Amino acid sequence: MMLPAVVVFALAMLGWWLASIPGLLLGTVIGVWLDRRLGTDGWGAVRTRLLGSRKPANKPDATMVQFMLLGHLAKLNGRVLPAHIQQARIEMRRLGLEGYRYQAAIAAFNQGKSMELAGMRRGLQKGFSGPAAEQLLLSGWRLVWAQGRSSRQQYEVMKQCAGWLTVTTERLLQLEQQVKPATGSAAGSMKVRLSERDRALQLLGLKPPVEDFALIRRAYRRLLSENHPDRLIGRGASAAQVQLANDKTRALHDAYSLLRQYYRAR
Repeated sequence: MMLPAVVVFALAMLGWWLASIPGLLLGTVIGVWLDRRLGTDGWGAVRTRLLGSRKPANKPDATMVQFMLLGHLAKLNGRVLPAHIQQARIEMRRLGLEGYRYQAAIAAFNQGKSMELAGMRRGLQKGFSGPAAEQLLLSGWRLVWAQGRSSRQQYEVMKQCAGWLTVTTERLLQLEQQVKPATGSAAGSMKVRLSERDRALQLLGLKPPVEDFALIRRAYRRLLSENHPDRLIGRGASAAQVQLANDKTRALHDAYSLLRQYYRAR
C-alpha cells in the first residue's frame, strides 16, 4: 500500500533531519513497527478518517417513491379513506412486495401523506420513464378512483406528474379511462336508486331500511376486517382465496361509497 510506505519514508527523513544517520535508522525502525502494528485494516481505517468516505450516494428507490405519491394522492382530500389504504395494499401485492419491502412501502405511503409533491420530482424522474411511467400513472389513477370519484386536486397532481415524466395530457386521460368506473355504474351514479341502496345494505349484512348511518359504518368496518386479504395471506390462503377476498373487499368499498352518497344527499 502507498500510505504505509509514505509514512515510513516520512519518519525516516524526520529522523535524518533531527539526528543524522542514527535518526534515519530510528525513524525507519519506528515506521516499520507502526506499519506492522496497524496492518492493512488499520491503515484503511486511518485513510478513511483522513480522506472521508467516497462511496456514491444510494439512488432513490423507485418503488418507495411510487408509494409516497400514492400516500400524497390519498391525503389530498383531507382524509385517507379505508378504500385508499386497501388499494395501496393491492398495489403492493401487485408488485410482489413481501417482508421488509412490504413494510417499507407502508412507511413510504404514510410518509407521502405529509410530503410536498415537489419533493418527489427528482425520484419520479429518475425512477420512471416510458412504459414504467405509464404504469406509475395507472397506479395513481387506481388509487384516486378507489373511492368511486376523483377530485380536482388529485387531477392536478396527476397532471403535474405526467408533465415531469413527459407523458401528454391526452395519454394521461386515456390511462384514467382504463380504471375509471363506467358512468352508469352504481358507484359512479349521481343519483342512487332505492333498489341500489337496498342491495348495498344487504351486502353489508343489514336489512333495509336503515336510518342510522353509524350502523352502516360499523358493519362496513367489521366486514372489511374479516375479509382483509392480508389476514388470509397470514393464514396461508391460496392465491384463489386471496383474489376472492380482494373482490369481496372491492364490493364492500363500492357498497359503502354508494350508501355514503345516498345518505349525504337525503
